[in-house]
Amino acid sequence: MLRFFCLTFILAFSTSVDGTTMGGAPPISNLRAAQAAETKVTSQTYDYIICGGGCAGCVLAERLSADGTKRVLMLEAGRPDYDNTLIRIPAGVLRLFRSVYDWQYESSGEKECNGRNIFLQRGKVLGGSSCTNVLLHHRGSAKDYDDWNIPGWTGVDVLPFFKMSEGDKTGRSTKFHGKDGPWTMDEVRYQNPLSKTFLKVGAAVGLGSNEDFNDWSKPQDGFGRFQVSEDGGVRCSAAAAFLKPCKQRKNLTVRSITMCRRINFDQTKTATGVTYDILGDDTCKEFKATLKEGGEVLVTSGALASPQLLMCSGIGPEKDLQEHGIEVISDLPGVGRNLRDHPAAVVSYQTSKRGVSVTSKLRIFGRTNPLPVLQWLFFKTGILTSTGCDHGAFVRTTASTDGQADLQFRFLAALALGPDGMTTYTQFLNQRSRHEDGYSIQSVAIRAKSQGSVRLASSNTHVKPVVDTSYLSHPADLATLREGIKLARKLSQRPEWGEYLGNEIYPGTNVKTDEEIDEYIRNTLHTANALTGTCKMGTGKDCVVGPDLKVFGVNNVRVCDSSIFPTIPGGQTATPTVMIADRAAAFILNPQVKVVTYAEPMGNSIQEAAVSV
Repeated sequence: MLRFFCLTFILAFSTSVDGTTMGGAPPISNLRAAQAAETKVTSQTYDYIICGGGCAGCVLAERLSADGTKRVLMLEAGRPDYDNTLIRIPAGVLRLFRSVYDWQYESSGEKECNGRNIFLQRGKVLGGSSCTNVLLHHRGSAKDYDDWNIPGWTGVDVLPFFKMSEGDKTGRSTKFHGKDGPWTMDEVRYQNPLSKTFLKVGAAVGLGSNEDFNDWSKPQDGFGRFQVSEDGGVRCSAAAAFLKPCKQRKNLTVRSITMCRRINFDQTKTATGVTYDILGDDTCKEFKATLKEGGEVLVTSGALASPQLLMCSGIGPEKDLQEHGIEVISDLPGVGRNLRDHPAAVVSYQTSKRGVSVTSKLRIFGRTNPLPVLQWLFFKTGILTSTGCDHGAFVRTTASTDGQADLQFRFLAALALGPDGMTTYTQFLNQRSRHEDGYSIQSVAIRAKSQGSVRLASSNTHVKPVVDTSYLSHPADLATLREGIKLARKLSQRPEWGEYLGNEIYPGTNVKTDEEIDEYIRNTLHTANALTGTCKMGTGKDCVVGPDLKVFGVNNVRVCDSSIFPTIPGGQTATPTVMIADRAAAFILNPQVKVVTYAEPMGNSIQEAAVSV
C-alpha cells in the first residue's frame, strides 16, 4: 500500500492537473444541484460580501466572521482545492504557472518591449496568488509607506498589522516580527551549494549582508537568504493560514467557481449586494446576493480583476464605461490606472560541474527523481521545500533616486531554459532531455516607476480586461535593469565561484554595449508577479478609495487588496496585501475610530509608538 501511495504521489508531481472544463473550472457534474446550492446561498442576507477569495479575501473572511455575530459571504471565481499537493509543495510552482490554477493573463503589445505580449500569472484558486507565487516574505521598507503620505498609513501605522498576522518561526526580533499569527514566516529547509556560493560572492565584493530584510531599523541593502511563507516545509497560503481554520463557522459562507458580475446599487448609490454566476454554467444563470441594511461589499479580486469589477458595476472613467453600454454610477477616472509591477531580466551561466544545480537533482533519466519527492513526503525537507529563488540581495544602483535599493537580485541555482525568466518555471518539467547545470541571477526593478492600466474589453467580467503594463515607460526602470545586468555579470564571473564558475549563456557575450543590453532587456523582460495600484488610495482626483478604503462616489463599497497601493513597495507584495486586509478589517470592525497617525514618518527607522486602527 505504501509503495502504491508513493508511486501515485510521484506521478502526480510529474504530470499536469486534469479534470477541468475549457475555462479551467472543475466540470459541473450536476448543474441542477449546483444552481440549487447558489439559490440557497442567495436566500439569506449578509453583513459583508467579499468579492474575491485571494490573499485579502481570506484574511477578511476570517477576521470579520470571528465573533460569530456577522454573516459573511465570500465569492471566489477560482478553484476550491487550495490544499492540492502541487500547491502545498513549494517546488510544485513548476506545475502551477500556465495551469488550471492560473488565470494566464497577458499584457497587450508592450510599446517599450518591442510590441511583445507579456505573460502575467495570477492565482485562480482560493488563496489566489499566495497559492502560486514563489513564497518570498517581504514588506518593503518603512519609507515605502511613509512616502505614500496618507494619514494612518505610515510605516509606524502599518507595522503592528504586519506583526499581528505573522507567525515567525526563525526567532527574529519581536520589535519587527510577530510570533503568534497564522501567516507563517520561516527559512527554506534546503540550501544548494550554488546558493551558498552566491552569498560568499556578495560578501567578497563588499555589498554587505542582511540577515533580516524585514528589519526596519536598518537599510534594506545587502545579500542574504529570503524568508518565505512556509510552515514546516509546506506552502503557507492565505487559504491555509486564514481560511482553513474558519471555514466551518456557521456565519461564514465560502463559494468557489463563482464569478462576480457586478455590484448592485439602489437610487442613492448605496450597494445592495452583488450579482454572480457559476463558472462552467453555459446557461449563464445569474444569482443575486443581498446585503443586510448597512452591510458592505468588499472588493478583493486583485489588481486586474478589482478594477474590472468596479467598471462593470458602473464605477470608473465615464467615457470608457459608456463605450461598453454601462450605466455610470460614479465617474472615477483613476479606476484601472496606476498599474504597477516589478519588471525583471535575467543573466544565466552554464557550469561544467555536473549534478550541482537544482534541475539536476530534480530529474533522473529525463523523469522526476523520486528521492526528493520521498524526502518531502516523509520529512518535509530537501529540495522540494524551495521555489528556487530564496537567496538574493537588495542593491542601490546609480539609477536609485530616493536613497533606497532600486534593484533586487533573485538567485536561482539553475541554468535558465530561456532568457524570459518565466520560461524555466513553465517548461522545465516538460523537458525530457538532460538539463545542463548552471546558475542564474534575476534582476528586478523593485521600486519601479512605470505606470500602466487595466481597461475593459467587455461589460462581461468573464472576458479578460485589456492590460497595458507600460513596462519601461519610465526611463529609471530601464536604467535599474541595465545596471542589474551589468552587476549580475560581474558577480557571476568572480573567482569565488571556484569549480562552479560558468560560461555566460544569457544575455550572451555578444551583448556588450548599453544599447545592446537595453535591447536584450526589451526583448526578454518579464514580470516578477507583483501587480498593484489600479484602485489607488488617497485624496487626489486620480484616487479611487480614501484612507478608509471606501470607494468615492458610492456607499458601502471598499477595495481592500493590493490594487489600493499608491506606489509599489520594495518587496514581494503578498505580505503587504495581508497587511492591507488586516487594516481594512480594523476599520470595518471599529467604525468609530478615525484614520489618524500618532507618529511622524521615520524613514528607515521605526520607533515604538501608539498606533490607531
